[in-house]
Amino acid sequence: MRRVGALLLFIIVLLFVLPLVFIRHGKDEYPKDIHTDDDLRIQVYDCEAGETRDMALEDYILGVVAGEMPADFHIEALKAQVLAARTYTLLRMRQMGGRGCSVHPGADICTDSTHCQAYRDLKTVRKNLDKLKQAVQETAGQIIVYDGKPIDAVFHSTSGGKTENSEEVWSSQVPYLRSVMSQFEEHSPKYITKKEVEITAFISSMKELTPGIQINRKNLKNEIKVLERSEGGRITQIKIGNKVLKGTDIRNKLGLNSANFNCQVNKNTILFTVIGYGHGIGMSQYGADGMAKNGYAYDAIVRHYYQGVEIAEVHDLLNAAAVLNEGK
Repeated sequence: MRRVGALLLFIIVLLFVLPLVFIRHGKDEYPKDIHTDDDLRIQVYDCEAGETRDMALEDYILGVVAGEMPADFHIEALKAQVLAARTYTLLRMRQMGGRGCSVHPGADICTDSTHCQAYRDLKTVRKNLDKLKQAVQETAGQIIVYDGKPIDAVFHSTSGGKTENSEEVWSSQVPYLRSVMSQFEEHSPKYITKKEVEITAFISSMKELTPGIQINRKNLKNEIKVLERSEGGRITQIKIGNKVLKGTDIRNKLGLNSANFNCQVNKNTILFTVIGYGHGIGMSQYGADGMAKNGYAYDAIVRHYYQGVEIAEVHDLLNAAAVLNEGK
């Protein structure tokens, strides 16, 4: 009987307990890297460490997505962000014909979000790391192209309902960076924000921004006039006193979330009501999350925010470039 009982116990352990152990191990343990042997390598200047690091492209992209988009966003929004980040990176890589990081010679890109892309050390990611890795792995090697070439896949937090044409914010017209509706952003904490500025501080800031400006404080309500707005609603020209300024200049000087704002002059302050967060060009991150929550897949999100584009494989571009070089 003891032998029979021991045999039954062994069978139970073999059939039920060990598989659970392996499943648990597979769920909780992750490989240090997610790249394969044929992955591209990238030179990343780590601004915090003050040194250039040689990394696999997919490992770098994983850290970028962790730094650029909340990990609790829908998986399809994360995939769209992966494609945008990977394409943005590829366009700047020197081995792909890019110019690299202009601030840090020798590096393809840096971890300064104000210059290149944000990057987060995965050791600091406490939640949803498995979902981030899934987004990178399931879209590995995919990039966004227009006319067969990688696009400048710029993105921002919240458009405020409609994105911008590139030329209305920057200088050049880009065919795939067209103004489109972005209707699922209301869950963004920066969809509408308010900022109150003292009138004295406002006038002082305008004088710093534009020497020679003359503002009649006693008639301030009539001293501020919006002359022109972009298709997405951002102010392109605004007259303050005797000067015509750009909305982006006002935004940057006063620290507003976007150039889509209205202002209300009160007794001692000006109340700015701001719509959206960021420059408004390309993909809205909260819009992407909203689209994903409403059933859109990552490729549909990408094609919505970047007009006329296709999704291609990095290695297809590399092979095409190799064939072209052989024919020269």
